[in-house]
Amino acid sequence: MGMKTFTFVLLVLALGAYFIPVQNIEKNAMGKDLPVVVFEKPIMYTLNETNVNRVVVASHAVKYQNRDEMFNADIILKNSDTRKKFNNEKLKADLIVKKADVYTLTNNVKYKRDDFIKLDTNELIYDDIKKIATNTKPFTAIYNQHLLKGNTIYLDINNDYLTAKNTHFEIDVTKK
Repeated sequence: MGMKTFTFVLLVLALGAYFIPVQNIEKNAMGKDLPVVVFEKPIMYTLNETNVNRVVVASHAVKYQNRDEMFNADIILKNSDTRKKFNNEKLKADLIVKKADVYTLTNNVKYKRDDFIKLDTNELIYDDIKKIATNTKPFTAIYNQHLLKGNTIYLDINNDYLTAKNTHFEIDVTKK
């Protein structure tokens, strides 16, 4: 008799425990993202049907669930549009965070398109699909040997359109 009661009580407790809702415990108690993959000195190539269109070189790269972080990184974007008259674009920064197709570059940012556009700043947001670069920090740029300084910049690479606020523009008029 005692054995039947004991078994019945265990059955009731097991059924009760089965229907009690369970709360998911947070993966990291500190609330921070945990990296999925960490790369040391990576070199990453992106290929299309005809050639290599992107090369990324970094000292470290960390892949999270929703973003990628690259430290001391250089990104070379090759021109695949034959209508445009440049070979490649180079982005360089101490930290590059990539979410979807938007790169956020911070600290010692350098943007260079062949030899006719150079941009130095501490922040740059680059949309790889729309080919638009923006920032909100002071910058120094050189465009065909002409110096441009300002506070914010909007650069539409597809339409060759540039706007800047609080600018100082020095034009080199000497013939070479």
